[in-house]
Amino acid sequence: MKSFLGRSLNSSRWWLAVPAAVAVALVAVGIALAAYFASEATDGSSVAQETEEPTATAPAATTEPSPEPSAAPGGAGAEATATPGEVLPPSPVSQGKGDAVERAKQATEADRVKPRFRGELGDFVIVEPHTGTGYPCPEPAQPGTNPERSELYFSLPGAVIEGVGSCQGTIFSITASVPDGVTGAMVGRGYFLTPKLEEPFDAPAERLKLITVGGKPALAEVPIPDCMVCPSQVVVIERFPSEAAPGITVWALTTNDLDKAIALAEQIMGVQQ
Repeated sequence: MKSFLGRSLNSSRWWLAVPAAVAVALVAVGIALAAYFASEATDGSSVAQETEEPTATAPAATTEPSPEPSAAPGGAGAEATATPGEVLPPSPVSQGKGDAVERAKQATEADRVKPRFRGELGDFVIVEPHTGTGYPCPEPAQPGTNPERSELYFSLPGAVIEGVGSCQGTIFSITASVPDGVTGAMVGRGYFLTPKLEEPFDAPAERLKLITVGGKPALAEVPIPDCMVCPSQVVVIERFPSEAAPGITVWALTTNDLDKAIALAEQIMGVQQ
């Protein structure tokens, strides 16, 4: 996530594109995990096939027949064993992993073919990825310094500031990564000037929900059901723009955990939980 996943600061819109970039990265992680679990699910059925049949040695002649092997007791404690060349079915644990991977794959594919919502939704306008007004700057935005002096500054336990956007000496955005499980979370705070906040969400209407966070209007992206590693995010309008000051937006992006995203946004705004 360093350097905002390789994005440059040549556009005043770069900071609003970060959630979409992280979402792509999370989906990539999900695909990798799905491949891993799928390979694990097939291990149980392939082990027996890889077992070589032992070479038989002719026993010495004897006057007494070899005793018949005693039958293994049945019941819950009995273990299945394979004779050479026999294929055993996957274990219940491996089968469960395979079923979860298949459900996640089907859910993601079903979501992908649904039309993406575009247009007004409450106090928000959903636009195409990598588009929107953003914070206008007459010259290329530059990395800012001394973010702690800005009203946008926030502090979260373990958070690392990944970037600060600045236009003509004014800091207009701060983005940070937060430790949170395997993939971590991304959070940010920035200015906007449009009457309604423009957001490049990439989701069908059914996964976009108008909510309130800390008493402020917010838009939440619900994760894809059954998806193993999918983005979930919330964007809050902390302050509407006026003639005296720009508006302030707060956002948080996590993996499959909308409650965590909301909690992070509340912490940034200083809302008591």
